[in-house]
Amino acid sequence: MKIKVLNHAFLLVLLFSTFIGCRKEINTTGDLEVYVEDINGTAIVGETVYLYNNQADFNNVIYSETKTTNNSGRVIFLNLKPGVYYVDCDFNNAAGGVTTVTGNGSVSAGFVTTITIRP
Repeated sequence: MKIKVLNHAFLLVLLFSTFIGCRKEINTTGDLEVYVEDINGTAIVGETVYLYNNQADFNNVIYSETKTTNNSGRVIFLNLKPGVYYVDCDFNNAAGGVTTVTGNGSVSAGFVTTITIRP
């Protein structure tokens, strides 16, 4: 009888430890992918995109991170907590002036949010 009880206890411990070891990781962050284009839809290459954590930071020009656009006019900000993020980018336009493009995107855990900012 004692052996039978010990066997059941051992099986319960084994079963419990198996479930503990199989816990799935929960992704608590998301990514924000930003494409920057000019008025004609041409990618803006080699320019800085500024990331702001909220609208107040955007309004007060307090950015949290920067990235430089690649050959496709793209940057990606990784591992962001869920929320609404704001971005902007300045570039020289064809008329010899500076154009600023802005936008925002809502980041969700486990997803990539893609936005395109253009004049």
